[in-house]
Parts: sequence; C-alpha cells; structure tokens
Amino acid sequence: MTATVLQKKDHTFTVSILATTAQQFRSELRGEGIKADETTTQEEGKELIAFSFNSKVAIEEIEKLLELVGYNFTTSQIA
Repeated sequence: MTATVLQKKDHTFTVSILATTAQQFRSELRGEGIKADETTTQEEGKELIAFSFNSKVAIEEIEKLLELVGYNFTTSQIA
C-alpha cells in the first residue's frame, strides 16, 4: 500500500490513500485521537481519500502511523 504525504510551508499537510485501503489508517487516527478532514478525489481512475491535518499535528506522528499500518509513503514539500 502506498500513501502520498504533501507538506505545505505553513506546516499543514495532506495524506492521500486509496479509498479501498483507507479504513485501517482512519481507525488508527481515531485510536490516537487525531482529527483530520477527509476529501474524496479521483486520480488516474482511482478513488483516493485525502486526509488533511492542521499544524497542531506533527507530520512525524502521522508518518509513524503510516508505517504501523504497513504503508510505503513519499513525503514532498509544496508551496
């Protein structure tokens, strides 16, 4: 499973995951008490869930959760 992490300069970030595999990540977030806005998008014919986090959530904490649930991920910074 692969996730894409996009970090903005204002320290907010988004994690995009295939919708069919997002439930496990969503459950881990809830278990840790972490809130995220969710948006469904289409990319290359695949449905993705984008989880958006504010600057109060540490990106390292989310990357740790991604590893815990078995996601490979890439982190990119955007403007």
